[in-house]
Amino acid sequence: MTLRRRAFLTAPLALSPGCATAQGPAAAQPRTPAVPLRERLGALGVGANVERWFAVASNNHPRRLGPAWWRGFREAGFDHVRLFIPEVGATGEGMEIPELFRGAVADATAAGLPVLIGLSDFIKHDAPWGEREWSALAARAALFARTDPGRVVLAPVNEAVFPDPAAWMPVRDRLLGVLRRAAPRHTLMWGGHEWGSWASLVQTAPPADPNTIVEVHDYVGGDAGAVEWRFGQVAAWRERHRQTVLVAELGGATAHAENRGAWAADLRQSLPVLRRLRLPATLWAYTHGGHWRMQPGEGTALYPELRGALSG
Repeated sequence: MTLRRRAFLTAPLALSPGCATAQGPAAAQPRTPAVPLRERLGALGVGANVERWFAVASNNHPRRLGPAWWRGFREAGFDHVRLFIPEVGATGEGMEIPELFRGAVADATAAGLPVLIGLSDFIKHDAPWGEREWSALAARAALFARTDPGRVVLAPVNEAVFPDPAAWMPVRDRLLGVLRRAAPRHTLMWGGHEWGSWASLVQTAPPADPNTIVEVHDYVGGDAGAVEWRFGQVAAWRERHRQTVLVAELGGATAHAENRGAWAADLRQSLPVLRRLRLPATLWAYTHGGHWRMQPGEGTALYPELRGALSG
């Protein structure tokens, strides 16, 4: 339709060269360069995780949350979302379940949300991946390379569990390499060796790949001073290495996993500090489970205690 209309509009000029000469070519308008996704992500506020199967299934049956759900997610106050796909041992080697996640990504981005998606769950030093896991990662990377690199960030895994940075970094770089070969334009995301903790991050050097961001996972809680102490170190690491860092899983203290009042109090302490340090936070989670569950049903409405913590 666009090409036909353009041909129709330019036809009179082709028939009237004198008129075209008199008018002259339109002056080229300078284009403002697009802000790189890495920088846009660093300016985000608060998002939420949609945990494992919640994004694609209910009561062991596939389902699509759909555009209205994602619009409600935004209206709940969230400006980005994080998802991750269960490991191949839980999904099988076919692409049916990854395709369901790709549908969720499409609906979320259509609602204007940047999406962080992990292509597998855990990778552990004491349970090394075999050919099946590496092949599944490559296949999923090829599938999600078809998403919009201006809105979608790919991570190889949800979390790593390794004894130290020296053991983790070669594996991290191999994981990122699998994704980069499949998705040369996408921003990639990685975390530290110990469940994505802040302490493991600050011991770790960034990869050579320049188009990466970093995730931290935190279930420590504490008062504002304690939050400032640990995340001040994260912010210092960010500035030293010129990286973009997101707190891509934020809950309350572990002891508050099922105590919404105490968890909300933790968020009232942590969120203002993270805003001041310019560290976007992604809350855990819309989930079928009981720990740090933000919602009473399958809609986007939050428990009142959490709504209050977000608006405070």
